Amino acid sequence: MDILCFHENKEILGNIENSLKALGLNLECMLLKENVDIEREIEEKNPRILLLPEKLRDSVKNVNIIKIFIGKEGGDDCIATDDDWSEFQHQFMKILLEKKSELGDLFKNEEIIKNIIYAYGFSWGRTFIVDASDGKKIRKILPNLASEKVNFFIAVRERPEDFRELKNSKVIWVTDIVGKDRIKPHNLTILTDSIIRYIEEKKNAIVLMDCIEYLLIYNDFVNILRNIELINSYVMEHHALMIIIVDSKAYTTKEYSLLSRYALKWKGV
Repeated sequence: MDILCFHENKEILGNIENSLKALGLNLECMLLKENVDIEREIEEKNPRILLLPEKLRDSVKNVNIIKIFIGKEGGDDCIATDDDWSEFQHQFMKILLEKKSELGDLFKNEEIIKNIIYAYGFSWGRTFIVDASDGKKIRKILPNLASEKVNFFIAVRERPEDFRELKNSKVIWVTDIVGKDRIKPHNLTILTDSIIRYIEEKKNAIVLMDCIEYLLIYNDFVNILRNIELINSYVMEHHALMIIIVDSKAYTTKEYSLLSRYALKWKGV
């Protein structure tokens, strides 16, 4: 068993169970009652990770088990919870990644490896807007997301060579210069079709677009927006991930609002 979870709130327990099972984790959730002997349950079930309410931080003395806590404020090895559970998976996987050296072969589980994206603030089935000031961070993060289970489609204006060694990747240089693995910026439909076909053919596809402002030189904003939203529909349908790097200063308030209407703003790691 990967995780043994205790909580006195049945609704919270259900949210935890649904969130962690979706990440590919094997767990058992138990409702805390007066007659529940936590130490005995640990001994019998021998979990690798114990998930407990923050108020019980000092109640379990077993030093051979990784303990993660749930509380209102968060903190060291503690996940903050409220009515919004959208951040729970991100926080949990971030803690898990920090303890990777202690968890041994848990990170050989292909589902866990695939879902490492949550530790970096991303989610499957969604599109994320990243400010250009964080572009270098994304370039450093992508290799950490690579595995046999993940496939990358990279469309960039600058330094495509940075991604050539990325496992399971198709790298497109958006440029006016003709050549292999290159698409001209005015060929927006070709770029969109290439991305959609990749998402359809490859499981767990991660699409990175770092060329939007360059495309704007050759295409009007509304046309680019239509194509992004078309790709976004395929991202949702095929449970892929799209990361769009944009310079917010290059758009009017209305344009930026439309661009991010059906996307999430990346909050960082």
